[in-house]
Amino acid sequence: MKLSTLLGSACVLSALLRSTSAFAGCSIHNDTDWSFSVTSGNTSNQSVGSHSQTSIAPGKIVGKSKEGKTIGGFCKDGDKLEITNDHGVPVLMPK
Repeated sequence: MKLSTLLGSACVLSALLRSTSAFAGCSIHNDTDWSFSVTSGNTSNQSVGSHSQTSIAPGKIVGKSKEGKTIGGFCKDGDKLEITNDHGVPVLMPK
């Protein structure tokens, strides 16, 4: 096998591995009427809309809605979380 072919294959493999790690995170489902601005890990201003599903960065989670409702917790890569409404209080829990 030629060295140039081997190096080209290594570059493609490296790019593929980096792109899949960029999509790693926590899946979060918001089953409430509130939208939250969330900071998790080293990423701020992540939007978790009402009645929606999205991914956020893994790590410590702090979220706040325009109405002053707050959520907090922690997630790691691959975790699935849900925000529910417990008598007017948003609760972040494993799904």
